[in-house]
Amino acid sequence: MKKNKANSLYIHIPFCENLCDYCDFQKLQYFRNIAINYLKSLKIQLEEQVDNKELKTIYVGGGTPTSLDDDLFLELLKMIEPYSGKVEEYTFECNPESLSINKIKMMKEYGVNRISIGVESTDDRTLKSINRHHTFSDVKVALELLRENGISNINLDLIIGLPNVSMKMLEKDIKNILSLNPDHISCYSLTVHEHTVFYINGINPPSDEFAYDAYKMINTFLENNGYEHYEVSNWAKENRRSKHNLTYWRNKHYYGVGLGASGSLDNIRFKNTTNLRDYLSNKFAGEEEIVAISDLEEYQMMLNLRTSEGLDLNKFNKIFNKDLYACKKNIIDSYIASNHLILKENTLIPTFEGMMILDKISLDLFE
Repeated sequence: MKKNKANSLYIHIPFCENLCDYCDFQKLQYFRNIAINYLKSLKIQLEEQVDNKELKTIYVGGGTPTSLDDDLFLELLKMIEPYSGKVEEYTFECNPESLSINKIKMMKEYGVNRISIGVESTDDRTLKSINRHHTFSDVKVALELLRENGISNINLDLIIGLPNVSMKMLEKDIKNILSLNPDHISCYSLTVHEHTVFYINGINPPSDEFAYDAYKMINTFLENNGYEHYEVSNWAKENRRSKHNLTYWRNKHYYGVGLGASGSLDNIRFKNTTNLRDYLSNKFAGEEEIVAISDLEEYQMMLNLRTSEGLDLNKFNKIFNKDLYACKKNIIDSYIASNHLILKENTLIPTFEGMMILDKISLDLFE
């Protein structure tokens, strides 16, 4: 596989202390012996496939990276150290119950400067019902410890549409989140995937109407409190947008290492094997997609339009030798007239209403 040097790296740690009822990410129940062997293979893949030691962003996700025992957590940080010397944003995903003072101090020492915490709900009964093992009080303690130890750039995740969570409860959730004053907030609408407990138990995702009303309510609260809605599911304070995730939305190259991790290099998008036995045998390859020019155009449109940066039509024309506005003038003009898109300095920017129907807009532009 030919590889250009990317500036961003995603590392997947698949282990969790417990498996949440809704989760469909590549994850495994934590067992120390498996984790030891996993880190050995992860190190080999890093050394084989990541050839840039001057990365700008690193994101360690899962699973739950903080589920590792302290000595293995330290081993992971040391493994990443050769790639993190010039990093601008270095993020670890964490769960409140496994975010110990020792792990925080280790992360600070090795240059981690951003934390993403899976809160999901601030109602303790709801958390218990979806097999989360923390309370909202645990979240408060985690933020205090992080800030006391010099890590202040914090994202909190919230899920929209969990079972038996009314709009009133969701409003309380967002007020509780705001009370913690995080730099970044992500709100994701529940999706129900096959093979999850939710799917087996017949749980349905929220209706389009509920999701729209929820996002509108959340957006109002957050914008009134100084957060910018810069991506469909993400809000940030000034200068606190996720630099790593902007790599994806700008359709840039990135490395992906770890079980089931995805990456994008040159005109190839790939996903590592999801078979643990293969991965531990250092057989990392999984799916590969050689992306045609027409597909690259679609990715550029779809991903760029997810953010308030929008789709730069001049850049699009330069890359693909295609005047998108001339080709799709009637469609674009109709979305501008309906206040779903704004055309500013030859850049197509989605409004809040546009972000809410982005799939439809993208489909119309693709055809």
